[in-house]
Amino acid sequence: MATAITPAVVAKPLSDFHKIGHNTYLSTPGSYTSKEPLILLFSWNAAAAKHIAKYTVAYRRFFPTARIVLIRCHTPDMFRREARYEKLLRPAIETVQEHSKAGGEVLVHSFSNGGGNQVTEFAKAWRKLDGSLLPMRAQILDSSPGKGGWKRSHAAISASLPRTRLWGLIGSAFVHMLLAMVFLFESLTARENKMVVMCRQLNDGAIFDVRTPRVYLYSRADEMVGAEEVEEHADRAMANGWHVAKVRFDKSAHAGHVREDEGMYWGAILEAWKSGRKEA
Repeated sequence: MATAITPAVVAKPLSDFHKIGHNTYLSTPGSYTSKEPLILLFSWNAAAAKHIAKYTVAYRRFFPTARIVLIRCHTPDMFRREARYEKLLRPAIETVQEHSKAGGEVLVHSFSNGGGNQVTEFAKAWRKLDGSLLPMRAQILDSSPGKGGWKRSHAAISASLPRTRLWGLIGSAFVHMLLAMVFLFESLTARENKMVVMCRQLNDGAIFDVRTPRVYLYSRADEMVGAEEVEEHADRAMANGWHVAKVRFDKSAHAGHVREDEGMYWGAILEAWKSGRKEA
């Protein structure tokens, strides 16, 4: 089991990162070596820097000389076309390619459906540009995936709105209107719900390598992505050939499971990294 990590107080969260592309940031320590993993993080929608930093600080303690690539998510990113996304993700893809070609391995950690959507688009763009599957040693799915039902989507988008009096008054109605517009658009164009598509693609062996061990981190108390949704997806992944670890928490809120039990949280991640990708 991993030692509990209490992140140091950071005066300016993520100050060790510099921007390399759209919502894409890179942290490279002076002692960087490809012998340690490149940590590829896809944050949840509208995640604040101070919250993301709790994870980057912990990863830096576990892997002091590793590079960390952070791809942040904002609501418009959830609705971008695939061709547009490919161009926006290119700087991150090139950084991962550089690490991989030097013999380094990659640990991928995505949060919520925002991060789940981003990692799916990243994997598809990688396959198109590199001609191979994204070379992950371990994949972590944190608080995802969910099918994007109305009530849970409303809770997720509402949580991303500014904490002002105005949004407190109109936010709920605005989100319902937004969801209604998306529902109407999908009905008129006969398109599947984007989150349903994401769930299916995450379990597509033509997009993600089935040899990569997966860890699903989720909670009974999550109001945005249900435990039953995550377990259904994990069971389907196992049926499709993935080696899966399901780590369920009881009380933690969405994308906050580490606060319930740090040892269990980080222990599962480090165990997946230790076991590594299974060769065919």
